[in-house]
Amino acid sequence: MQKLAYLLVLSSFCSAAALAAYTGPGAENRVSTASQVEQANDDTQVELTGYLVKSLGDETYLFRDDSGEVKVEIDHDLWRNINADVKESTLVKLTGEVDKEWDGKEVEIESITLVGETAK
Repeated sequence: MQKLAYLLVLSSFCSAAALAAYTGPGAENRVSTASQVEQANDDTQVELTGYLVKSLGDETYLFRDDSGEVKVEIDHDLWRNINADVKESTLVKLTGEVDKEWDGKEVEIESITLVGETAK
């Protein structure tokens, strides 16, 4: 019984350390809207919820949320995990990072989650 109590206490310390992160001055905040991408630094983490409204060709799409629009790059491999058609009315959650290109900024997407379908 004492071993079990000891293990529980020890595991709580380990899990608390895993959730720790520096949040003081100089820490990058996660971007959560399309309009924030333009002001964000290269490689800033991004989590967007909104709509893919247009394919711009070659893995590039136009993403829209309530704040505006931004180009996103979605590798073909990421679509393999999606088991449904994605239309301009499909609410999606995209995570990735800001990618500064010669012609502006876009978001390089690392994961796609379907949130649902909305009536438009």
